Parts: sequence; C-alpha cells; structure tokens
Amino acid sequence: MKLLAIVIFGLVLGFSNARRYEFCELARELARYFPRNDLPNWMCLIQSESNYDTRAINRHNTDGSWDYGLFQINDRYWCAGQYIGGKNICGINCETLLDAGLGYQIDCIKTIHREHGFYGWEGWKAKCNGKSLPSVNHCFTSAAYFFTMEYDNLPELLMLGNGLDIKFK
Repeated sequence: MKLLAIVIFGLVLGFSNARRYEFCELARELARYFPRNDLPNWMCLIQSESNYDTRAINRHNTDGSWDYGLFQINDRYWCAGQYIGGKNICGINCETLLDAGLGYQIDCIKTIHREHGFYGWEGWKAKCNGKSLPSVNHCFTSAAYFFTMEYDNLPELLMLGNGLDIKFK
C-alpha cells in the first residue's frame, strides 16, 4: 500500500511543471517566444513579480484581486480566478497558470503586453523601468548549457523533454 502511495505521489509530481526557474534556463525558454533584446525586461519583470517561481500567488491587491504564476497574471482582468466579476480576457483558468508551462501562458502574456507594454505589470514599473536590467548574454554561450543542479523537483529533473540542456564531456 505504501508503494502505491509513493508511485501515485511521484506521478503527480512528475506531471507538474510547478517550480522555481534557474535564470539562464528561463531566459533560453523565453527566447523561444520573444526577441532576445526584450529578454532583460522580461527577466527583470519576472524576478520582481514572482522571483522566477511558477507557484507564486499575490493575494494582497487593494481591489481584492489575485495575481498568479510566473508573470503574476491578474484575475480581475486576464484569467478566471477567485475575483467575482473578473473579465478573463485571456480565457484561461488562473490556477492552471501555477502548473502550466510557458507555452500555455504565452498568448495571454502577449495579449497583456500588446495592450499595455511592460506597464501592464506593477513590478516592472517599480523595479525595472528606467533601471539597470539584468544581462542575459551569458545564458547563450556554450558554457551556459552545462547542467547546474538548482532544481527543487526531482521527478521533473528525470523527465524527458523537460527543457534542461544537459551536456557531458
């Protein structure tokens, strides 16, 4: 019985993408969706909003709305969450943002950015706008692709197609 419980727990963890990203891993993933010259702004935004944690939830907005996930998508306007009368412009469930990969969220992020630019995020306005932004150049050198052990989700680490770039010499 204990073995069955362990197997089920492992499968649940294995199918979850919730985690805290490593800086360069996230920069390389974002480069699939955004121009490289925009990445410093995206990285600063994500650091200020969620500290690279896909499970982040902000429940302290003055209007009672909540922000979800890596990009802190707000349930008053963009996703379906706990906010009564929310608009759900992106047509997605907020809770899913906590576990979903970037591909699931990217259309919503692009919608927000198209309407407001980076000004759609309070964290970017407070901590990134007009300030020194993090460089991502080192993330695209061959040395950056060597494996680093900064992952808190062992089942994810062992999954094929997990986005990790592992090279052996």
